[in-house]
Amino acid sequence: MVQSRLPLVRRWTPEEHQRLLTMAAAGSRPDEIASALGRTEAAVRGRAHLYNIPLRLVTQKRK
Repeated sequence: MVQSRLPLVRRWTPEEHQRLLTMAAAGSRPDEIASALGRTEAAVRGRAHLYNIPLRLVTQKRK
């Protein structure tokens, strides 16, 4: 059997989507949301873009 080179894509659950909405509305940064959901920042940004969820603009991460 040939192994796929693509990474395994984890589907978003309704609970995760709701948590994304809630955290975005509360003004959380995309990296904070990603950490809370156990996802990458790119996944969070992609999901937000797909559903027109406004994310807080981040120009530089806090240290």
